[in-house]
Amino acid sequence: MAIEGPISELNLIDLFQILSFNQKSGILKIDSSKDEKADVYFENGNVVFVRMEGQTLPLLLIKAGKITREFYEEKILNKIQNDDVEIAKEIIKMNIMSENEFRKFLQLRIEDTIYKLFELREGYFKFEEGTFVLDNLFRFKIKTESLIMEGSRRIDEWSRLSAKIPNSSVVPKISDNPDKMDLLDLKPKEWEIFSMINGKNTIKDIAEKYGDEFEIAKLIYGMITLGIVVIEGNKKDDSENSLDVAKHYFDDGLFDKTISELKNYLKREPKNVEAYRMIIYSFFATNQFDKINEYSLLAKNEGVDDRFIKKYNSFAYFKRGDIKKSIDELISLYDYLQTPNEMSKVEKLIESLKECQKLFDDLLGGKVE
Repeated sequence: MAIEGPISELNLIDLFQILSFNQKSGILKIDSSKDEKADVYFENGNVVFVRMEGQTLPLLLIKAGKITREFYEEKILNKIQNDDVEIAKEIIKMNIMSENEFRKFLQLRIEDTIYKLFELREGYFKFEEGTFVLDNLFRFKIKTESLIMEGSRRIDEWSRLSAKIPNSSVVPKISDNPDKMDLLDLKPKEWEIFSMINGKNTIKDIAEKYGDEFEIAKLIYGMITLGIVVIEGNKKDDSENSLDVAKHYFDDGLFDKTISELKNYLKREPKNVEAYRMIIYSFFATNQFDKINEYSLLAKNEGVDDRFIKKYNSFAYFKRGDIKKSIDELISLYDYLQTPNEMSKVEKLIESLKECQKLFDDLLGGKVE
């Protein structure tokens, strides 16, 4: 049995809950609007593994400082090629990591990846029920309920952190006030993280080594509050900064701030589909239906043609009482639909709106005498 649809209509936390409750086994394929692709493996409702496109085992090990790229190419690649299972066995055999250390390392990355997937607001998912084969080194049993609880908590807490840390691309550095250092009381691992705060590494850079972006952001947030660390800036240009800030406001449900940020961003980057999607949904969430029509037209004039925009544009026309334009937009949307179920829904909606228009025409009865 396959379950599929857009993430905007069924968020991943709710979907994970459904798969857990029904004790499903199979692979959940996720394709986000940010071109991120992931396969999440479920067994009896529990997550047992996740594979993110581009996150190969050698790359994870290199970024975490477990091996160097040169070591991998000279000692492992020539011997094994790109087989994650064999690479893992070789890492353990060479005493680079024990089996227990390797599994802890991998489980932390799996959980962190799931939490990032929970933040997605756009994209498409498809769950295909069935069996699969995984090596025991790559098979875990992570309770989905625990992932959901922790993921939900992190989403809520990011709202607080975003006041000082708008995104993971900011660059923290040690403040110029040496007296503040007396306030530091860190555990050994936290000292390791602290040593990477050098005015060059982003929070994302540090997380790639230590594996938990959220916990690292929390630690740095505390140091910023104490005046030990300051935010140097962002490695990205101003346009990317603005979009990242808007994403954090959007994820936190701060739609007015999202709109304000994206209005300025779209003046500089008028062809960005993701920005149009966010601002249109923010207008929808704040009942600004005239603005949905206005920005949908702006997108169209810039050559941005997107089914998400068309759906909300049609709904906005309907809410404003322009049934004809609502129907026209639904008709233009039809060619973009991906499943028979979506096509059937749109066909029924078009027929219902046409009937509604006819009934109103009959009721109004023409011109005033």
